[in-house]
Amino acid sequence: MEEIRLYQVPFSHFCDKVRWSLDFYALQYKTINYIGRQTPGLEKAPRTLQKLTPIIEDPNNGSLFISDSTPILLYLDNHYGNKKTLFPRNMNDEKDVIIQYCLKLDSELGLYARRLAYLHVISEKPAILSVFVDNNFSQVSRDDWKSYFLGLLGSCVIIGRFGLHRIKEENIFEKIICLLEEIKTKIDGKHYLFNDQFTAADLTLTSLIQPLTFVTPLFIKYKSIFEYSDEIRQRHDPRKWQDSIPERLFKEQRQLSQTKSKIRNIIWYIFYILFYPLHFLFNHDSEKIQLQYPSNNPDEKANNDVRILKFNSIINTPIFFIKYFWHLCFTIPKQMEFVRNEGNKILRK
Repeated sequence: MEEIRLYQVPFSHFCDKVRWSLDFYALQYKTINYIGRQTPGLEKAPRTLQKLTPIIEDPNNGSLFISDSTPILLYLDNHYGNKKTLFPRNMNDEKDVIIQYCLKLDSELGLYARRLAYLHVISEKPAILSVFVDNNFSQVSRDDWKSYFLGLLGSCVIIGRFGLHRIKEENIFEKIICLLEEIKTKIDGKHYLFNDQFTAADLTLTSLIQPLTFVTPLFIKYKSIFEYSDEIRQRHDPRKWQDSIPERLFKEQRQLSQTKSKIRNIIWYIFYILFYPLHFLFNHDSEKIQLQYPSNNPDEKANNDVRILKFNSIINTPIFFIKYFWHLCFTIPKQMEFVRNEGNKILRK
């Protein structure tokens, strides 16, 4: 049997979900880092395929391409789940319930956690996001000047792509609190979410909650959920958990020298002064949003929050980076302050 190809962003929690399922079914696979539409191998994919990771290509089934994590799990279970399954055969009455719960977690927990985690990364160590510009996922440190400036560009792309400048306006923190309260109640006193068996729902919850480890108040307040997820991974993930690239870079990031830190602060203040006069262009509440591949059928596919970014002209590109660099300087600090304040409130309760 040929290797299945997994097109991934290495630190994506949705890709971790599919990686784990491939390991669970003991399938041989090859990972290919996704670098947009120029990713080697994706030129063979149908034009109608949703070009958002994770994507798998199964050469054992006519080079079939499938995207979206829960549909991928269902495909793997249908074709390779003879000995082990994430949708137990003795739970036919609950199979649809498990599928819908996975899609709910994909559409809510996965999206909210991603936005909050990226907000923390951009606010604390934006150089890490230089990986989205140079595509060098193996670099062990992002403390150099090149990474610093590329990280600012990468931060602009992430802000625009996921709408990080609208976390407060779209009530993302409140939504994740409501969802975590619901999950906390659901797992109370249980070893597994459904019928005391490990299913795709447990795998999905454990993978998608991982980015919230960046959000300290949520990690403290809902420690029982993280402990539940750690136990699930210990029992059922063949490879266990490895730190994601952002987590590894956070840990390995060297302390800046005082001189370098002061220079970077001076550069940041210069940016701040230069871009402040442009606030009248960007400081507005209304924004027309166009999403990539919006889900028309939530019973079969998860929602996504990935915005369409337009770099199709010499004019659009500088306008885009000016706009989102302005948000990086002025809106993101306010969003981060809001999230910290809300986090402190829940810890005081």
